[in-house]
Amino acid sequence: MTMLQRRARRWGKGGAAALILLCLAQPLRSSTRPAAPAPTDEKLAIFKAWLEREHPGYGCDEGPAEFVNQTVAAAYPGRRFYYVLTHARGIAPPFPHSLSLVAYVSVEGEVRPFDVAKVATYRPALIPVKKAREARLAAAAVLILALGDPGEKRWRIDPDQVTAKKGRTGWVCTYQHGTATYESIVTFDKEGSLTAFSCHAPPVP
Repeated sequence: MTMLQRRARRWGKGGAAALILLCLAQPLRSSTRPAAPAPTDEKLAIFKAWLEREHPGYGCDEGPAEFVNQTVAAAYPGRRFYYVLTHARGIAPPFPHSLSLVAYVSVEGEVRPFDVAKVATYRPALIPVKKAREARLAAAAVLILALGDPGEKRWRIDPDQVTAKKGRTGWVCTYQHGTATYESIVTFDKEGSLTAFSCHAPPVP
């Protein structure tokens, strides 16, 4: 005998009827709960529609797809990014309107692309930097996003290979792409917020 059946027997016919009405009313109350965030595939569809609208006729080698990278996921916990990527070949682009970009899709369905000329676009959801380990991780993630390649096929940026030094104004992180000639720099202020970065990778041969 279920709990509802036991209560109905104890309360009698009138109580059973009231209990049935109470059960029927339950879905009405639960329907007022806030809507769940859009699933990943829905956000990808939003990203694809945005690309078609904002960059009609674009071409790319990879994507549109989710930007899956372990370092980026650790530095931006809870965030999912999406991307398209055209491979650099050292020659003319293979598409008339080749495109490479990374973007975030908000809960409201707004597409917010990263812009290397606007450091503020890289700040939301990035972990605050308090220790050297966090500085190395955050710096590596920013550079990976700036390069736009989740598979890191040209350059694998290992957080352990990033040099992090704390100074009077905050953190300065450097990463050498093979030699000191090509060095990328990422800086954070005393509060641990991203302030600037420059991505200086070698050209494609």
